[in-house]
Amino acid sequence: MTTQQVVVPKYAHTPGLTRLAYSVDGTVLLTVGSNRLIRKFTVDSEDEPYSIEHHENDILGVATSRTHFATCSEDGTASLFSMRTNEMESMLVRQSLPIRDITFSPDGQWVAVAGDETTVKLVNTSDITRTITLPAHRQGVKHVSFHPNGALLASSSVDGAIRVFSISSEEPELVKMIEGLTPSVEPSDETSSKVAWHPDGRAFATQNKTRDIVTVSRSTWSIERSFASGHMGPINDFAWSPNGAYLATAGSDGKILIWDTQTQNIIDKHSYKNVLSVQWHPTQNSLSFTTNQGQMYTLPNVIPAKLDPPVGKSIYPAPLIRDPDAGAAVRLRQITGDSDTSGLGKPYAKIPLASDRELEYGITDIDERNWIEDDDGAGYIPDLVADNDSLDSPGMSRKRAHELVEDFASNKRRFVSIIKKMQREPFQPGSTPWRNGRRYLALNSVGYIWTVEQDMHNTVTVSFFDRGLNREYHFTDHFLYDKASLTEQAALFANSGSDGQNSRVFFREHGSLQDSWDLTLHGESITSIALSATTVVVCSSKGYVRVFNLQGSPIRIYRQSMNPVVCCASWQDFVMIVRNQGDGSGGLIYSIENVKYDETFQKNDVVDIPFESQLNSLFFSDDGDPCIYDSDGVLLVLMHWRSPLQAKWVPLLETQAMGRNNPDESFWPLGVIQSKFHCIILKGGEKYPYIPLPISSELDIKMPIYPNSSKLKDDAKDGSNQQIPADAMELEEQYLRETVLLQLYKDAALAGSGGEGGLEDDQKDEISRRELGIDKTVLLLLHIACRTGQHGKAYGLVNMIHKQQALQAANKIAQRYQMTALAEKINRELEKREDEFY
Repeated sequence: MTTQQVVVPKYAHTPGLTRLAYSVDGTVLLTVGSNRLIRKFTVDSEDEPYSIEHHENDILGVATSRTHFATCSEDGTASLFSMRTNEMESMLVRQSLPIRDITFSPDGQWVAVAGDETTVKLVNTSDITRTITLPAHRQGVKHVSFHPNGALLASSSVDGAIRVFSISSEEPELVKMIEGLTPSVEPSDETSSKVAWHPDGRAFATQNKTRDIVTVSRSTWSIERSFASGHMGPINDFAWSPNGAYLATAGSDGKILIWDTQTQNIIDKHSYKNVLSVQWHPTQNSLSFTTNQGQMYTLPNVIPAKLDPPVGKSIYPAPLIRDPDAGAAVRLRQITGDSDTSGLGKPYAKIPLASDRELEYGITDIDERNWIEDDDGAGYIPDLVADNDSLDSPGMSRKRAHELVEDFASNKRRFVSIIKKMQREPFQPGSTPWRNGRRYLALNSVGYIWTVEQDMHNTVTVSFFDRGLNREYHFTDHFLYDKASLTEQAALFANSGSDGQNSRVFFREHGSLQDSWDLTLHGESITSIALSATTVVVCSSKGYVRVFNLQGSPIRIYRQSMNPVVCCASWQDFVMIVRNQGDGSGGLIYSIENVKYDETFQKNDVVDIPFESQLNSLFFSDDGDPCIYDSDGVLLVLMHWRSPLQAKWVPLLETQAMGRNNPDESFWPLGVIQSKFHCIILKGGEKYPYIPLPISSELDIKMPIYPNSSKLKDDAKDGSNQQIPADAMELEEQYLRETVLLQLYKDAALAGSGGEGGLEDDQKDEISRRELGIDKTVLLLLHIACRTGQHGKAYGLVNMIHKQQALQAANKIAQRYQMTALAEKINRELEKREDEFY
């Protein structure tokens, strides 16, 4: 033990309750007391402290953030002050009963106040009208304490109950209630029953009924270690050192003890009576404390030089039983680089296939008459011994047989391995890899779900592009969800698990937890999930596709094949599943089902993307048409998907051929809405959007009719390509685009009405309007063809006109350019249509 230091006290307050707090940077020390004064000391200065008179009664608590400090009083008020100007900025809370404790969240955005009114209130420091009230204790609350990551808040009531709340959203959730651990106290008692979180966040310390300090594990909520037999009476205050290596305790027995947190041994003791509040300096090897006589002391060099200092770049682990980190400093976590767990943008292995000879080795040397195909994996062995003529020599027949079988088994395993490596990794559309401890779980045209990695859990935020549609909300994620899907009504989450372990699905409606539900899959991992306005889809590693309604009742379960699922998407009652082709080619196949009526529209058709490209996203447009976006920047839509064997992938846009002249630019798809491609434009070679999210963009659909269309248009303008005028190129693209969009609309309208006879009047009007728009485009093309003397092209354009009035306009164009033969053809077509009409 060291010799007692002689320290001269500073008289800050009159006798009574005192509290103190350092500023975050350690340059200022604030004290409060029963003389209703706030004293602001400049550290390492002998100048008189600055005094602030504000409260009308004893001041019971003080707290600091980087820019502010706050105090609470027996008069029932809590106030916020500027650290720079010392001016009061706002009255945070006013109530009838005393407020006994106050603390800032780690980011300084919220202040928690607690007192005799049994409830803890959270007040936003930027907007004091934003408040959150936690569920009430049975009796008054004496202490409050934020977890180091700000996602949890612990409160201690005078009856000895500790409650831990998740405050990641504005709907606080009670995570744990611990009763019978801390002693019951009177509101004005000097004895502490507070919770003090260890700096690493994995445990907290509190005083038990035998007047010892114990640590409680954050993961199990059980008592782990005890700092025992140090004090002969109640403990008035205690505090972890900034790096968690030491614990300072101040008791009513007149002792201040310094404990080694790893061994729970006392390394130093000091004799000071009536100590009420202790605080470590944030950056120096010193400890300050106040007494009930109004005195303030600072012990310099409180930790002997031969020991590690109480501050530094390392955080010592919380004292836990069987802790693998015990006895060694743990570096503060620094998350660097990408850890791609989504499968997006990760090319599948390109391994040369074995030759036919290699794959057949061990079979070709065996008489095929004696070969039994091992088609069920039972391990059949060919009867090679029966016909020794097929072997090298009779004396070696059995040995040669086993050699050949072993060679074949080895190559068979190699072949299976190659097939597996050629398969594409599953991914969740709209998700991104981890970066700096954050990632998007879902990102689409509705909004985005992002998660922040914490020590023992994650914090999930659900945001919306249309803020009038839903309000952003947060929650604490103890299940570490790695997949999500988002609609305007609800969100779906999943923890994938792994093969042989359990996985979990969680459904939650926006704005309410009342109708939420969850599901645990035992021994299956979840490969992909999807959510629509009517259905929940869950695909697992066993090849199962499970479909539920939004209330959690199962609707369908099926397995189309054992080929692994790559991703899935849903729209209303339609579900689209994309799988690996299963033959080692690296190709993808898809199926589309109506799960409500158990109808299959497409089954095991090919997803048309190049072999060397990746499928980056799968989604339905706002009109309900399946779309894909690949790593080449091509957006495709599936036409005629409601008609078996008629579906085809049609390219709507090539984002890399838009003439933006930026090779480091890429596009993250959000969806197709009202015939526009909604996306996030990524710059600087980025592959994924990261937090904060860039502003989304809307791109006009532009079908890639001509390769390098932007160069062709430039050539047309400067006369180097006279065959395709620039205006004609644009009109031809417009015609094809409008034709595709019309066909998509007609397919949807006809499917919903049961045929042309069932079309509503407004649907017929919409089809007619679109056909007329297409005809106008054709007439413009006809005008160019006639002007440039392209007679053959003009004849073909006439056959593309829908409306009779458009044919009449075409006749006038032909006559204007004195193309008599074309005019006669148009007249014959008009007469033919009139005859058909009558």
